[in-house]
Amino acid sequence: MRFLTTVLSCLLSLFGCDPRSSTTSITRVADNGAETLFSKTTLVDGVATFECFASASGDCHYRIYEERCATPAPVAQGQAQPADSDCRRETLDVFALAVGKRRQVEGLPAGFHHCVTMQDASGCG
Repeated sequence: MRFLTTVLSCLLSLFGCDPRSSTTSITRVADNGAETLFSKTTLVDGVATFECFASASGDCHYRIYEERCATPAPVAQGQAQPADSDCRRETLDVFALAVGKRRQVEGLPAGFHHCVTMQDASGCG
């Protein structure tokens, strides 16, 4: 019985899970049924991997940025919160990838944002 338990434990360990947390973002754009943009971004252990699978222009254009917002001042009871927020976006990186290419970026701050387009990405996000 002890042998059987050991063998089953070993077999079950082969199907174990990966304890690393990850985040994946997929961007797909279609125009009249034709795919014009397809990109995947994955974040694992602080390393972001950007992959360009399809783009009508031949390149996926990326912008990585961080959004920083000022802490709003306390509002007196009964008063409405001001509508305009004091946020600014700081560009961390701008680059283009040809279809079929990938790029890894390390050292990005927690909570970074990104956007991807078929053309110049400096203004997106």
